[in-house]
Amino acid sequence: MRTKSEERRDMILAVALEVFREVGFEAASMSQISARVGGSKGTLYSYFPSKEDLLLEAILHSAREHAQDVIELLQRKGDFPAQLHRFVTSLLKLVNAPETVETLRVAISVGGTTDIGRRFYEFGTLECWLAIGDVLRNEVEQGKLRQADPDMMASHLRCLCEADLIRNLLGAGDPLSDEDAKAKAQCIVDTFLKVYGVVESNE
Repeated sequence: MRTKSEERRDMILAVALEVFREVGFEAASMSQISARVGGSKGTLYSYFPSKEDLLLEAILHSAREHAQDVIELLQRKGDFPAQLHRFVTSLLKLVNAPETVETLRVAISVGGTTDIGRRFYEFGTLECWLAIGDVLRNEVEQGKLRQADPDMMASHLRCLCEADLIRNLLGAGDPLSDEDAKAKAQCIVDTFLKVYGVVESNE
């Protein structure tokens, strides 16, 4: 059962991320965030020692929350190509969502002056793809994928899924409909399995 303190912390993180997305890291202030949360700056500082720590925890919390939902689609037992398609479709929707793009822009904006970008990569996105590598390792061990380095396989899958990320960050991307996501996911799955799938013998 969650405590009131944990619920309060999660609410602060959600509100803070909204503010950072709306105005950017530099323009956002602890006063602005605390006013929207409903409380004092002292309350924020009792949870997070600095604005930098608040930003990092906010983007990590959001990334892990969404990542777990997506990873579970790949961890379910069943037909692996179908699982992979559901996973990639969901991931494409997440990666291309305006909220994700806005969050990444904020992280990038402070990447040159703080270690937030590096820590977000190491403790957020990297952890997620290491978990996916473990799922792929299990598929290799079961003979559903060919013998190859699972972490490299995960890296290649990630590159395919994040192919439009730079375009989106630059504001040149188009909205991704559900049908577009499914079609693009099928192309990614077909490409991935053409490289790493097991070719069944007709004998």
